[in-house]
Amino acid sequence: MDLLNDIGRFVFNDWWISIPIILCSVLTIAVVVDRWLFLNRNKRDVNKFIVRLQRELERGSLSGARNLSEQVGGVIGEVAEDGVRLLSIARVDFDRAFDISINLGLRKLEKHLNTLGTIGAVAPFLGLLGTVVGILRSFQTFADAGATSNALASEIGFALIATAAGLIVAISAVVGYNIFLNLIAQFEDDFQLLKLLFLSFTDIVDLEADDVEQSTSISQ
Repeated sequence: MDLLNDIGRFVFNDWWISIPIILCSVLTIAVVVDRWLFLNRNKRDVNKFIVRLQRELERGSLSGARNLSEQVGGVIGEVAEDGVRLLSIARVDFDRAFDISINLGLRKLEKHLNTLGTIGAVAPFLGLLGTVVGILRSFQTFADAGATSNALASEIGFALIATAAGLIVAISAVVGYNIFLNLIAQFEDDFQLLKLLFLSFTDIVDLEADDVEQSTSISQ
């Protein structure tokens, strides 16, 4: 009960430091929920997708590969669809062009993660600042009052709540940041698999030429 009273006192009396820490905690929760939902929505069975995509490319069917990428959807599907489009364009440095597509996909996955990194770095210092100010205030308050050591220790313990709050928020942000980085690294591996697959079929433009000629003759 005393701890709850101390926390309430910290929130209301030391609002100048408690409000930034509370805002950091709210931002951390919002980013974690947002990225968790986004990454889950974009999870795909990449092994099965690559096998099916390889079959379409082996048949020389860029249209089939494009349709398959659209069906898969998500960031994986978007990057794959862009890779198929690049394959159909002659005189394109596929390696560099597809790296751009990969980086654009990674940007979508990494959105708002810098916020977690910033909170993880700043929150401990906010808590430490609150503790230092609280301890200085305690010494100044009790200097003339002749407080007992127990009362002074109690006030110092209260001041340490700020440090504890800052550390809890920072640890949560750093843990979330590292977890999401590991998940995004798996997506990056999937993108590299797609790149290797497409590089194996960079000559497929010649196979698709017949479709282009047929569509041109029909339009004439």
